[in-house]
Amino acid sequence: MEKKVLREVVKYLKLDKVKIDSDKDTVAVEAKGKRTSGFVCGTLALVRTFGPHLEGTTHLERTLTHSWLTYFSTRLFHCASLEALGSCLHHVNKELENRAFLCGFSLTIADVVLFLTLHPFVTTWSFMHKEQYQNLSRWFKTVQSDERFSATHSPVQFSRTALYGGSVRVH
Repeated sequence: MEKKVLREVVKYLKLDKVKIDSDKDTVAVEAKGKRTSGFVCGTLALVRTFGPHLEGTTHLERTLTHSWLTYFSTRLFHCASLEALGSCLHHVNKELENRAFLCGFSLTIADVVLFLTLHPFVTTWSFMHKEQYQNLSRWFKTVQSDERFSATHSPVQFSRTALYGGSVRVH
C-alpha cells in the first residue's frame, strides 16, 4: 500500500524522475540524487523538496502532519479486517469533528495521503455508509474539490440531506 500511495503522491506533486522501490519490509524514495527509506521519511522528503507548504506552516501543523503520516503507515495501511478498517475510520472521523482538515485549517500532505488512500473505497460507499462518517465525508467532499484531484479522480457524490433516521438528532 505504501508504494502505491507514494506513487500517487508523486503524481499529485507533478514530479518526474522520482524512483520508488521496496523490499518486503520498507519502501524507499529517490529524488534529486537523495535516497530516503520509509514511508513517512520518503513522503516528507518529497514534500520538503517540491511543496514545503504541504508539510504545514506552523510547528503544530508540521507535528500533526508527521503524526498522521505515521498513523497511516502503522495502522491504516495495515488493516487486516473490515473491523480494523472501521476502527481507523472512526478515529479519523472523530478527529475531524472540529477541524476542516487533518492538521488544522489548510490542506497538508496528510490530507493528500488520506484522500489517495480512501478514494477507491469511498467511491463504492452508499449514502448510508457516508452518513456513518459525517465528518470524514465532509472532509472528503472538501478535499476532492482540489483542482489536482478533480483532474485525476472521479468525483464522489454526497447528499446534503440526512437520509436515514440514525443520523438525525431531535432537540
